[in-house]
Amino acid sequence: GILAGFVVLSAAHQVCTYKAIQAVPLKTLDRHRLHIVLSHYLDHIIGQRDLGEQNNWKAPLTPTEVAERESFLPLMPPDQSVRWLSVGASLVEICPSGVDELESLMIQKEEEAEVNGNQYEKYILKVLTSSATGSDDGAVQLTFFEGASDDDLLKGMFHAYAAHECIRNGVFREDDISTIADHSYAVTNSQMTQFTSQLEERGWQMETGFVNVECGSSFRLKIIEEVSDLS
Repeated sequence: GILAGFVVLSAAHQVCTYKAIQAVPLKTLDRHRLHIVLSHYLDHIIGQRDLGEQNNWKAPLTPTEVAERESFLPLMPPDQSVRWLSVGASLVEICPSGVDELESLMIQKEEEAEVNGNQYEKYILKVLTSSATGSDDGAVQLTFFEGASDDDLLKGMFHAYAAHECIRNGVFREDDISTIADHSYAVTNSQMTQFTSQLEERGWQMETGFVNVECGSSFRLKIIEEVSDLS
């Protein structure tokens, strides 16, 4: 009796919460809402090698449109990204070969970024082939550095979804992970300014804290430079 009542009340609470979200759409981007936005935005585009055609890109979904698509089931993953995207993997998980692998995964920014001393992106991204994961869609590991901003989180996630779409659509040879990572980064760089601007135009809150894609068990990386003692 007590257990059945608990189950019924819990289910009713979940349904009410889901209805409330639909009635009052949230304007911040958690991992699930960003999954909906990016999946829609990148759909049918990454399958093309030439991605410079601006008129091919859709406008991002609005908070209301995302609320209509949100999934809210207790004890169930809200979307399929958990099968292929790992956010906040530890250094041992993402770079099992050590420092050399870490250095190879660090992404150098465009030339103008070097003026400010920010030579590298605030995340590392690793593409895993389907043969390595046992999944037809392959996988992507994404880990942010300490100090990553909301814009960095948004860019890293965009890059991850672009890379996954390259794998899923067979744009390049499945084992050519370096080209997949580089091409999807080029796509990300070419679209981020427009994408961010469109998010704001479509009603998303673009203030500090508007993106939250990590969970409590996510790791962030910190690089400490050793200074030699010359005394």
